Amino acid sequence: MDRRIINQAASLIGRQRLAKAINCIQPILQDGNYAELHDRLNNVRRDYELMQDYMRRGFADPERDRFYAKLLKRMHKIVSDADVIWQTTNDGFMSDARLRVSRSEVNPDVIRKKLENYVGDIAMLQFTQNEHEASQLYKEHADYVSLLFDHLVLSRQWSEGEAADYERLLTSPTIDSNDAAHLVSALTLSCYTHFDILKFRTLLAVYKEATEEVLRQRALVGWALSLRGNNTIYPEMTDMVLNVCEGNDTLRLLVETQIQMFFCLNAERDHDEIKRDILPTLMKHNNFEITRSGIIEKEDDPMEDILNPDASEQAMEEMEKSFHRMQEMQKNGSDVYFGGFSQMKRFPFFYNLSNWFCPFYLHHPALEGTVNKLKNTAFLTNLLENSPFCDSDKYSFAIALSSIVDRLPENVKSMLGSEEVFGPAKFETDTHSPAVIRLMYLQDLYRFFRLSDRRRPFRNPFGGQNNKNALFMASGVLKEIATEGEIVRLGNFLLKHDQYDALTYLLDIYKNHAESVGILMLEGALLINQGKYDEAIPLLEHAHRMAPDNLRPLALLARSYMLSERFEQALGSYTTLHEARPENRSYLLNKCIALTHVGRADEARSPLFKLNYEYPDDLNVTRVLAWVLLSSGKVEQASREYQRLLEQEHPSAEDSLNAGYCKWIDGDVQGALQLFRRYMELLKASRSDNKEDVDLADIFQRDSVMLLTNGLSPSSLLIMADMV
Repeated sequence: MDRRIINQAASLIGRQRLAKAINCIQPILQDGNYAELHDRLNNVRRDYELMQDYMRRGFADPERDRFYAKLLKRMHKIVSDADVIWQTTNDGFMSDARLRVSRSEVNPDVIRKKLENYVGDIAMLQFTQNEHEASQLYKEHADYVSLLFDHLVLSRQWSEGEAADYERLLTSPTIDSNDAAHLVSALTLSCYTHFDILKFRTLLAVYKEATEEVLRQRALVGWALSLRGNNTIYPEMTDMVLNVCEGNDTLRLLVETQIQMFFCLNAERDHDEIKRDILPTLMKHNNFEITRSGIIEKEDDPMEDILNPDASEQAMEEMEKSFHRMQEMQKNGSDVYFGGFSQMKRFPFFYNLSNWFCPFYLHHPALEGTVNKLKNTAFLTNLLENSPFCDSDKYSFAIALSSIVDRLPENVKSMLGSEEVFGPAKFETDTHSPAVIRLMYLQDLYRFFRLSDRRRPFRNPFGGQNNKNALFMASGVLKEIATEGEIVRLGNFLLKHDQYDALTYLLDIYKNHAESVGILMLEGALLINQGKYDEAIPLLEHAHRMAPDNLRPLALLARSYMLSERFEQALGSYTTLHEARPENRSYLLNKCIALTHVGRADEARSPLFKLNYEYPDDLNVTRVLAWVLLSSGKVEQASREYQRLLEQEHPSAEDSLNAGYCKWIDGDVQGALQLFRRYMELLKASRSDNKEDVDLADIFQRDSVMLLTNGLSPSSLLIMADMV
């Protein structure tokens, strides 16, 4: 059967169109693969026809709405199970997994017994010290947990009994916490891809009752990712989530989780920055060389101390700057290791679906070769306790090490058991804090959905148009719970990190907070960043009226006035801001810019000269002073200031443009042409979008008042633009 039929039926159920969904999914009655669903579908059709007949006869039924909702849920379960059947029939990996699971006994009682026996067997190994027996036990257990993982991933909609059994199992103190965390990941994949209200409830229960932080954080991520788009059919989700969020900091953790997801989405962009700006410095100053005989330490160049006595110090400073930059990126939540480890996910270890989500532990069979070559587990213990890597990267690192450990120099081998092995990369991260545990797990998820060949059957929580799937905070469930403060916090993050599509979607969902100052400011700031200044102004004016003593909406409003060229209003707003915060240089600088635009540049010169004297190294002060001098006809003085700005290490495009104006007004047309071309080059290099190039004639028109005041003619502006 065509899967599009299943997807269409699911869409109809989401829109609560029961009859259309029944008719849409009808072809499964002709397909033997779906034989187990035939009776269930016929029963729903019959019950709905009885309901219609009852209504047709004119009988009032106070239970009609409730009964219709129950039929929708039954249809949702049928369509969800139909999709699982389609996947296990048409996807090679899922088909193999189903065959493997079907050969084993996986009822909850057997599962519990085997997992509890494993804990007891591990305890007994301490007394026997039998390495062969231990190796066999760990291998059999890893295979069994992998089987359980596949079983949960392939599981259909649960019964109440199954939900109760698995809730008891996953919160039981008598099974290994790594096993429980591993299986929670399987439950997450299943519930997120084919929503099941009972699996969702189980994830909530594990989050609420678990004492192990790893297990708790995995469960939090699991139910958070499953929030989107399901409360229409299961409105009881809202009460479930409200119960979990009440009286604790769960809502704050959800916002943190949402922010961490967007950091994961930026992993490749961060990798590009590291590759471009940081790695070249580190590689330039590394002191090891890879040869055919292995890795050897390079000899210091004795001539370097004579020819360049400061080179060693400079190299150390450069390396420190690079390490500090990586340190800062990681501290802020960036996934700084994705790029490096993305090349190390082709080991046979990752052919197994469950291994992508396996908590790192020292006795995993895949690490046996590394242990044997290292002769001890000191390195693996260090990797477990001190490294800043997520679990799948730890496995990548440890497995890769086993292939090169024989070629490592002795001093490197001796260092492997020490805490310093990760050097500056450790960054003093508290790997046991809930936030770090959760971030590491999200990085595991991101690597799976970005790199694994096994990802296809599952809905990607980092996918969707403009990464829309990732925004679980836009769930209708949280709409009833989230506070203005948390939404504004998340919105500010999205704004700061240029996630404008996600912010637009978030604000559209939280329209019920539209009268709050924080939300109005977010909407206004978003419109400003989208270049819609005139649309932002009424929103920000409303926010300012609501909170006249709050300077933040007024500052945004003043910026909107300036950008929309309402200079009189901008001047009034910045005057108010400067009077309220005279120590704020930005308010004074913008006031001076507004003064030049309303023809009062002379009033701006005095305070700017004073600022320039007090803050000679503040380039923004220099820029505004230079512009005011240029607007006042003081071209020679302005030219000196712009020359100073151009001598900086990274001059801005606007500096080249305005310096070109000085040359042009002074009669140096060739010098002006050179600077204008430089302006266009810098502008193009700074643009990350695919918009058309800026027309220089429009730029000249924007600054035409200043140019014409300084003696240039209207036609010369057009001719110069064409010459450039």
